[in-house]
Amino acid sequence: MEGISGVTRWEDVITRGQDYQRARSWMTHDVNAAVAGARAAGATEFVVEENHGVEMLTNLLLDEIDPEVDVVRGLPRRGITTIAALDGSYDAMFLVGHHAKAGDYPGIGAHTISYGEYADVRLHGRTVGEGEIFAIAAAQEGVPTALIAGDDVVCAEMAKVVPGIETAVVKEAMSRTGGRIIPPVRAQRIIRDAAQRATELVASGDLAVPEVAPAFDMEVELRSPLSDDALRQIADHDELSVVGDRTVAFSCDRMAAAYVWAASVQILASGKPLRDG
Repeated sequence: MEGISGVTRWEDVITRGQDYQRARSWMTHDVNAAVAGARAAGATEFVVEENHGVEMLTNLLLDEIDPEVDVVRGLPRRGITTIAALDGSYDAMFLVGHHAKAGDYPGIGAHTISYGEYADVRLHGRTVGEGEIFAIAAAQEGVPTALIAGDDVVCAEMAKVVPGIETAVVKEAMSRTGGRIIPPVRAQRIIRDAAQRATELVASGDLAVPEVAPAFDMEVELRSPLSDDALRQIADHDELSVVGDRTVAFSCDRMAAAYVWAASVQILASGKPLRDG
């Protein structure tokens, strides 16, 4: 949600913020714009999956969203917090309203998975963002990631890791909490046009699914040292190992599974056990 048109700060995307309800509408209409662009290029079926970690991932306004889409929202989702609906039956994946990765200054709201708890998330020793994680997971299903909509930082970031992706820059980041904003109505025209181009690329076969090679060696570095309770919880999972005093490492052959572990570290780091589902 941090990459949605109009959004500039954390307070815009949490319930106490003065513009949170407006931001929910901006997000819904950003999604509608992407759907409209894809439909103009011939797409006929759409599944929208919510991924903003507020209110149990239920932030879209269903009475404002395009009535022809299906929406995946709420938790749990078969053990994964997003891309739960993704499989090889889809022709393309769009990332709408995404944010830059942890440490990618001056990206608006830049973080990876956890805004407050994670200092860094790494893949094979380099910082990785949620967009790249999702794109790898999609590639393993044979699905190309065709569109990224967000600030200029995340669009540049994704263009490096997903060659050929269409970008819809809806704001220019000046800091994590400020930027030069394109008003949502105009930004949504940008998203619509980019989505149409992206769909045309997919339809023509000109956007390849990137090759990915497992295993995926991941690390989650926390902002604070792991407590004794956290270490005990982590020790219950043979898939995980601890590096230093605040980093959890693991390796998976499927990126979707790696994402589950990356998100789960936050629960374990709080000293709580994981629950099924």
